[in-house]
Amino acid sequence: MTMEALRRVRVQEVALPLVVVLLVVVGTVLRGTIFFSTANLWNVLVQASVAGTVAVGMTFVIATGGIDLAVGSVLAAAAIVGGHYFHGAGAAWFMAGTVLAAAVAGAVNGIAVAWLRIVPFVATLAMLAAARGVAQQISHQTPVALYDLEALTRIGSQRVLGIPIPAIVFLIVVALGWVLLNRTRYGRYVIAVGGNREAARIAGIRVRPILFSVYVLVGVCTGIASVLQTGQLASASPVVGLGLELDAIAAVVIGGTSLAGGHCSMVGTFFGVITFALIFNLLTLENVESQVQQILRGVIILGAVAIQRRGH
Repeated sequence: MTMEALRRVRVQEVALPLVVVLLVVVGTVLRGTIFFSTANLWNVLVQASVAGTVAVGMTFVIATGGIDLAVGSVLAAAAIVGGHYFHGAGAAWFMAGTVLAAAVAGAVNGIAVAWLRIVPFVATLAMLAAARGVAQQISHQTPVALYDLEALTRIGSQRVLGIPIPAIVFLIVVALGWVLLNRTRYGRYVIAVGGNREAARIAGIRVRPILFSVYVLVGVCTGIASVLQTGQLASASPVVGLGLELDAIAAVVIGGTSLAGGHCSMVGTFFGVITFALIFNLLTLENVESQVQQILRGVIILGAVAIQRRGH
């Protein structure tokens, strides 16, 4: 990472928390205690937990110069696989099966990108279609009810020390992602591969295993997010996760991770997720139509990429 790139990331890490504070102030002015209440702020974190967990894995993928468009479909397919094949074994087996199914989908993407040398956009676009098809085929386009898995439904409804479980899981995943990216040799290798693959290869880094691993990692994160989503809905649905990839990618880009690879920020990703969640929470409280929210989502994504491109 060059000094100029490092400065940009650090500026982003300072600017985004200020944006979050500004959004909280604006929300409090507009909606008072309805917005600035413990219940609503925890609700923001819960709403952010699914896309945010995926965004942690997406940070590693984009840091290598790749992208994963399949996470929304994989989230749905993993929940359906878990609900269909592991439902009778109990909640623990359902969770393990769901995460494993998502990790396998990530591994397929990783093989396609790292060893078959298929462009990440094309490889993950194919997985997007295939995974959604798997979800619909197995479920016969009908949600799989999981109300009897008490341990699973508690994930979506219960709290620990007053904090919702999805928020706790999300924060733990962010913390682990930060440690992996910033305090391990693996994290340095990921950034090196994204910065210059040939230079990384000359330096002795095994580029293909690194590329493979980041897609498995985002698959694992998607599996965890699938468990969180299923716990909140108490069912596995073949239609969940639509547009999830856009939310995750947007949060990562807003957080300062370059789409070209080579520099990234897990702190930036976290605040990017929170920024998105606060904006749409406030819009929902203001009864703004969902169509307008979708338009605004597109504008934010375009603006974030445009600002990032000007910085290069």
